[in-house]
Amino acid sequence: MNPSYPFDPELHEPGSPAARGVCSYHVESTAGEGSCSGQPVVSYRDGEDRWQSGCSNALERLVENGDIAPLGQGA
Repeated sequence: MNPSYPFDPELHEPGSPAARGVCSYHVESTAGEGSCSGQPVVSYRDGEDRWQSGCSNALERLVENGDIAPLGQGA
């Protein structure tokens, strides 16, 4: 399980959706942007060790799936 951090655009690759303040979880996944609740609230490393961002819906799903620790825990 990877740690999670409050969203910080400076952690993300310049020009990436996350660096632009977009929820990269929904942009890059099959979950679809329609499930996106808006602005990113979390930054985390994915299974390929790349920085990603997630909205509150993505955060909830990632924590439920055991992909990342709850925000503020284990960081």
